[in-house]
Amino acid sequence: MSTTHTAHQHDDRLPVTERVLAALDELTEQFSTIAAEAPDSNTAHALRADRLATICARRVAWWNLLLTRRHRDGLSRLFVRAVIHAAGQEQDRARFWRDAAADWRARAERRPTSDVAGAMSNHHDLGIAS
Repeated sequence: MSTTHTAHQHDDRLPVTERVLAALDELTEQFSTIAAEAPDSNTAHALRADRLATICARRVAWWNLLLTRRHRDGLSRLFVRAVIHAAGQEQDRARFWRDAAADWRARAERRPTSDVAGAMSNHHDLGIAS
């Protein structure tokens, strides 16, 4: 039996990598369920985007747990790079969904959306002359 596995037996917890994998699997399931929803209003779209952003942020935290010093020891450089890349992607996804939520809230309040989206999407809806 490995030292790592033995160290976790005394508190009946799975090794960190198994806990992270289980958490990421659960978050993927939650993300898929929420992503499949069909919001019926701008406000509902904003709430959905907020929930998706939260899930992505939680994924970042789980990936980052693998990078803490006590868990990083013994990991290959390739694995560490992959974890850093995965955490960065999830951080970008969280930012995307937070921005999307802000845009949906702006649409619900009949305000221009973000610079890019607003320039291309809802100025006509808002009665803003080009």
